[in-house]
Parts: sequence; C-alpha cells; structure tokens
Amino acid sequence: MQISKNEFSILCFFLFFIIFIVLIDNSVEGKMGNKQTEKQKIKLTVVFNNISYSPELKTEWGYSCVIQTSKDTLLFDAGSNGKVLLSNISQLNIDPHSIKSVIISHAHWDHLGGLADFLQVNADVTVYIPNSFNRKIEKDIVKAGAKVVKVESFREITTNIFSLGELGEAIPEQSIAVRTSEGIVVITGCAHPGIVNIVKHARAIFSKEPIYLIMGGFHLRSYSSEKIKKIVKEIYELDVKYVAPSHCTGEKAIEIFEQIFGDNFIKSGVGKVIKIK
Repeated sequence: MQISKNEFSILCFFLFFIIFIVLIDNSVEGKMGNKQTEKQKIKLTVVFNNISYSPELKTEWGYSCVIQTSKDTLLFDAGSNGKVLLSNISQLNIDPHSIKSVIISHAHWDHLGGLADFLQVNADVTVYIPNSFNRKIEKDIVKAGAKVVKVESFREITTNIFSLGELGEAIPEQSIAVRTSEGIVVITGCAHPGIVNIVKHARAIFSKEPIYLIMGGFHLRSYSSEKIKKIVKEIYELDVKYVAPSHCTGEKAIEIFEQIFGDNFIKSGVGKVIKIK
C-alpha cells in the first residue's frame, strides 16, 4: 500500500503532535511532583505554640512547625520568641542546622518574632515570605545572611512541598501544602484569609488528590458558636479527613472540631508529632 506525499505529511504532523502533548504532560507532572515515584515519609512537629501538648516544652503565643522528609527539613513560621523556639527545637532533638528553608506565613509578630534568633544560629537558609512584606523585613533577613524569596502565587518550594501562594487582602498570608502518600496536608499560620477559602484553594490546585489533614491556627476564637459550627461543617463537607487545630483557633472552636470530626480530630499543641508514611 502506497501513501501520497500529502498523507505522509499529515501522518508526521499527528505523530509530532502526540509526542509534544506527552512531553508537556510529563513536564507539568514533574513540576507538581510525581506522587507515584516520589512518596516520602513525612514528619510534622509542632515546635512553638500557646497550647501545650508535651509538658516539658515551653509555651508562648504563636506558631511554628518543622516539616521533615527523607530529603529536606523546613521550618514553617518562627513563633514569637526565638529563645523559646530554639529551646523547644533542641528538646525535640531537631538540629537547627538541618533546616534549609523557612516559610513565614504572614508578618505578625507571633509568626515572625523568632526568626532573627533562629538566623543567628543558622543563616544558611532560604526564607520564603509573602510578596506583600515590607522592604525592612526583607532587608533584615538578607542582612542576617539568609536568602529571600518573595512568594505571590502557588509554587513548589521543594519536592512535594508547596506554597499555596499569597491569599487575602486585609492580612495577606501564605499557607503550605505537603503531598503525602495519604493525600495533601495543609498547614496554616493563622488562616486570616479564611480556613474554608484556604482549603478550597488547595482542593482546586490538587483536584485529583484528597485533603488528608489540615493543621495550624484557624483564627476562629472571636467567632460565635453558630458561625464556628457552620465553618467546621463546611470543612467536614469538603472531605477533609483529619484536623489538628491549635494556636489562634480558640478553645470553643477546638471543642466543636472535636465534636464534629470525632475520631478524626487530632489534639495538637507544642510537641505534637504527626508521622505519615
């Protein structure tokens, strides 16, 4: 069977088109991380909180969490007091020099206050800050010897760990997403843009993966019980499997989370360790 020159050209075009589509698909999958080939053990340790979990650790108002994978160690937020932060990190047998990246959720003192002391111990890090941070904060970080990356939109920080980008207008804030074998873990500092909005944003980005856990401060302590119940039910209906609220969530809201999520509620506070295989 013979084919004409024109038919051969059309066939070649379609072959090249299919190859191009496959290459683009692989490129996108590479940028987002390949969950099939890059599964990692994840260890999440709350190292700063105003809520106690391990009595031997110090509590002060604020939040900080260390994320450890088989490849990287990152610090999310730095609490309000650097001495307390470093003391708790030491007590938890985490080497501050193992931390290569620091992500600051927003510019409030209870998430940023401990950064200067941390950088005195380990300045060999890249600090990811929201794009809206003022120049003085950026200059202080660079002066301490660290590198600064300003984050505006969704981006990968390291393998399977992402910034969800800067959300909100009144108090811009970035949260992070950690891809695990069980699904996506969302960690928030104070959730000023709204915890429901953050979860919906994460779900839109990772549309083919479940939200396995949300943890951190959810900023519900000033809300009425009725409004809190509505928010918690909305999160429940978004098919979030586990919740570990703390910091600025508020005692009343934490109780409601426990009531609605039942066995899928995780008590959290400074010293809480969550391991995901």
